[in-house]
Amino acid sequence: MKWKEILLKAFEYIKKYRALWYLGILAALTEGGSGSNFSSMKNSTSGNSGGLTDTMQSSLLRASDWVSNNQTEVIVIFLAFVLISLIILYISYSARAGLIHSIDKAESGGKKPEFHEAFHAGQKYFWRFLGLSLLMALMIFAVAFVLVGLIAIFIILVAAVSMWFLIVAIPVGLLLVFGIVLLAVYLGWILQLAFREVVIKEKSISAAFTGARELIHHNFTNVVLAWLIQAAVNLVAGIAMAIVVLVIGGALFAIGVGIYFAGGLSAVLAYGSIAIILFIALALFISGIIAAYISTYWTIVYKNLSTKS
Repeated sequence: MKWKEILLKAFEYIKKYRALWYLGILAALTEGGSGSNFSSMKNSTSGNSGGLTDTMQSSLLRASDWVSNNQTEVIVIFLAFVLISLIILYISYSARAGLIHSIDKAESGGKKPEFHEAFHAGQKYFWRFLGLSLLMALMIFAVAFVLVGLIAIFIILVAAVSMWFLIVAIPVGLLLVFGIVLLAVYLGWILQLAFREVVIKEKSISAAFTGARELIHHNFTNVVLAWLIQAAVNLVAGIAMAIVVLVIGGALFAIGVGIYFAGGLSAVLAYGSIAIILFIALALFISGIIAAYISTYWTIVYKNLSTKS
């Protein structure tokens, strides 16, 4: 495959058609949060663990009492959260499908991508996109559940039988973790190609999954290369975005300091609110363009792989 030509063609599409930017921004509502969030807990060794536990128990009891006394409000909040999440998913998945539809039509017949037409075309694929995403998530969850169970068994064996089980437990545990990482990557490949099987070939969820798996089987080396190239593009884009964020963030901070000395705290708060909104909008805009480029790239890759198979 002519990788340089594919990368340049995807860039030309993004540079030429702003409709792809708008679709990418909507797609990034769920695509851009691919990173995992981790939280750390700090343990105190100063002898106050009992007080901390009492405070936590008291907080949990108050929270439990509030939930019991406000069940209607809790249900309304939960339903509103579910509804908002579905709306965001609907918009984002429709835009993802619209991106694929636009590039497919442009590649097949030279049709100019149009935002409204692409988004409207993408709406009918929402449930299949959602089903594919849930299928992948359930598969990873099932494997992770088995992994946690095996780790728990090893811990019990180490604690109840002998510490010598660590000799087996540690390498086996590392292999299992490595295996689930590979599985997640493989399922990510399937998802990328299955989305395109759905939109371009109008396949059902199961048929798209099977078609994507067969496509990977017959073009494994090219799929791996496509993924590695995407990883490199993401790395370069991430570095560029970090530089932009640092430059703009530094400029905004410097302006904020000046406003503080000129207008005081109230002026800084008003400026900060506007700056944060603009900063988030800029980050979403850049993420949207990157998402549009990656989607365009994968659609062109898919069409090349389909031609070869």
